[in-house]
Amino acid sequence: MSQEDFMSLYLDVTAESGEYSTRHKPCDFLKEDGKCLLGDCKPESCKKYPHTDQPDRMGSLYSIIDFAEVCPVVYEMLERLKEIYGFRRRR
Repeated sequence: MSQEDFMSLYLDVTAESGEYSTRHKPCDFLKEDGKCLLGDCKPESCKKYPHTDQPDRMGSLYSIIDFAEVCPVVYEMLERLKEIYGFRRRR
């Protein structure tokens, strides 16, 4: 498969930033068992996902919330932070 065919079939590009993301969520290459279909061939960005070890990425709350929707590790991390800091839902 050519790079162009791969990109048109699986990826979307964000106009503002020029960043790519998979067309389907959580990911076109995520298998039922949670492993990546691409294995060792996955892009560097995917290897670092969900980027919780990169302090400069932690400033983007919107991306963290997006990650929590599809990544159980990020979801669990946020749930634990809510317990630690006594987060309560407003009524």
